[in-house]
Amino acid sequence: MRKLLILAGLLLCAAALAQNVGEMRDTLQASRVSTDAQKREDVATQTSLTRIDGSAIGRGFAFLGSPDVIKMLQQLPGVASGTELMSGLYVRGGDGSDNLFLLDGVPMYQVSHLIGLFSSFNSDIVDNVDFYKGGFPARYGGRMSSVVDVTTREGDCEAVHGHFGLGNIDGRLQLEGPIVRGKTSFNVSLRRTWMETLTVPLIAYANHTYRKNGDDEHVSGHYLFGDLNAKLAHRFSPRSKVVLNFYRGRDNFGAGNSTVDKDGSETLGIGMIWGNTLGSLDWTVDFSDALTMKITPYYSRYKSQIRAQMEEDERDDDFYMSLDERINTVIRDGGLNASFVWNPDGTHTVRFGATGQYHDYSPGTSERLKIAQEGQKYENKDDSTVPYHGGEAAVFFEDEIRFTDRWRLNLGLRDAVFFSVGKTRNLLEPRVAAKFQASERVSLRASYAAMNQFAHQISSLYIDLPINAWMPSTALIKPMHSDQYTMGVYAQLPAGLEITVEGWYKRMSHLYEYYGPVTLLPPLTSWERDYTEGRGRSYGGEFSLEYRTEKLQAAAYYTLSWSQRYFEKIFPEWYADRNDNRHKLTLTASWRPGKKFELYGGWTWHTGNRITFPTSLEYHSEWNSYEEKEALYLWGKLYSQPNNVKLPDYHRLDLGLNFHRTTRRGNEVTWNLSFYNAYCRMNPVAASVEWNEKKQEYVATAYGVIPIVPSLSYSLKF
Repeated sequence: MRKLLILAGLLLCAAALAQNVGEMRDTLQASRVSTDAQKREDVATQTSLTRIDGSAIGRGFAFLGSPDVIKMLQQLPGVASGTELMSGLYVRGGDGSDNLFLLDGVPMYQVSHLIGLFSSFNSDIVDNVDFYKGGFPARYGGRMSSVVDVTTREGDCEAVHGHFGLGNIDGRLQLEGPIVRGKTSFNVSLRRTWMETLTVPLIAYANHTYRKNGDDEHVSGHYLFGDLNAKLAHRFSPRSKVVLNFYRGRDNFGAGNSTVDKDGSETLGIGMIWGNTLGSLDWTVDFSDALTMKITPYYSRYKSQIRAQMEEDERDDDFYMSLDERINTVIRDGGLNASFVWNPDGTHTVRFGATGQYHDYSPGTSERLKIAQEGQKYENKDDSTVPYHGGEAAVFFEDEIRFTDRWRLNLGLRDAVFFSVGKTRNLLEPRVAAKFQASERVSLRASYAAMNQFAHQISSLYIDLPINAWMPSTALIKPMHSDQYTMGVYAQLPAGLEITVEGWYKRMSHLYEYYGPVTLLPPLTSWERDYTEGRGRSYGGEFSLEYRTEKLQAAAYYTLSWSQRYFEKIFPEWYADRNDNRHKLTLTASWRPGKKFELYGGWTWHTGNRITFPTSLEYHSEWNSYEEKEALYLWGKLYSQPNNVKLPDYHRLDLGLNFHRTTRRGNEVTWNLSFYNAYCRMNPVAASVEWNEKKQEYVATAYGVIPIVPSLSYSLKF
């Protein structure tokens, strides 16, 4: 309570300061990236919303030559990125599985390529991104911590044009235009890695070297990812249109080693495949200037597989053995959304509607074993699938009420019903937000939102892998729940300045932590018994300062936060979450002095992530009568509490340069040169611990493996 009062005092002080300055006049244009919804609709009561225009994603820094939506969101206050270079998004004390990712309104379960280096959202076709950290509108539900709502762009109805891009490891092609001028348009975007053009000759050279040296070894390997976005829009009239959306993304990795000689052969191989397939149809009708309807049926499928193969053939011993093991995850969702926006008068904006989803979770394993020796054969097939089916439905209502020019209130309610494995749950999710317009440029806002999450990610590791399985809530596993309170001050000041100060408190219940032996994937048949229930809480404050002129854009984001967990079976007291980064500071600047050059710089610093290390070594001795009373030495590692060690602070500088020119045909060419981790800070991504006999204590060593990463990319708009 004392910390919340301090945050409230800071917010009021910021409001007083901003109001005094805010009386001055600001004539600058609206920005393209908004830290709250005030840029989009000045009367909104929304808190904790960042809206990013698609054109802003491609500017400035691009890791390995590819602009990325998730890495842009990682810079924002209140967001932790987890392991470096991964597409982690840990929002206000939540986990990576607590985020609702929507692509054109369709949910996605996995949003990364190359095990997290890139997100699944192709920036060439993204129209805008709405990122909610709190104050969730009633139309959103199903996750606890955040909503990432990505909308792709409709094609141009008047002319054909496109974009081509080539980065360090991928290439992109986007094309849009009319099918029936003024009525029907298309927009198609392709992205694919070209890494195999490097790996194939390198592997061939390695095998040639093995043969040249008389070695019988042979290696193989491949990796590729790609995705396709397609959008077809047709307008029947000025008040009615239909939009067909499609997405297909896939990653494929494989590596192997084989040895062949006169005595036989031995082969080992491993592979991973994962990807999403989405499809939806949007039908939008404006019945009048006051009433709009949108109906969306959709289908979503996520599939992943990890495969290990081994084959051994010993000719002298007449022995043959082959083993093929696979772990599969398949999730299929089918759903229907219906939403309405009604403006009966100038004092109410009403949104209402209903959603329905059917979930099919089918994780499983398979094993194929063949053994042959001296004429005897043995074969074994073992297939295990743990299918779960569930349904989810909700109705929602929200009303933005304008009492006066200064006071506004948004009242919302979501009624969610979930059924699975013979258990039905009905949960109410109230939402409320209020706004007080203190002056022409300064507003105070507060919100409360209750959220429930019915899907649980099954993992025994601390990182979000694409092969992690998902399971629904059951009679034993309750839906996760969060209550979040947010209040803030929002000011648009003269000279292109914007200030946002927000404080929040989030309470989480029915969290689940794996409590079994550490494996790549926990056993799926007993997953309910291997998880223990707990609670979580997080609170803190966020400060944003943004400055924009025609040539210069700069921002400073600071976060002060606490994130804690309580699992009685793990530790009977509150302890720090592994992503409990107490302080985070991000500084960015983009300068375009003319039409040809654009410079970008971004610096990020935050306190280190947390890991669990033993604190002391306990010695026991027992007498064994069978060994002539020789002492048996038993050593035990003692731990104070989970996540008891903080890794060294993380900091990194990124630099980018865009060079623009126009060809004789009027096409725009852009060269991008970027440096990730420009001063080569070896930030820790892992750590080890060893017992020091001399000091009689454990000594930890942190390891950094990611140096400076330069990249060069080329793009052409035609």
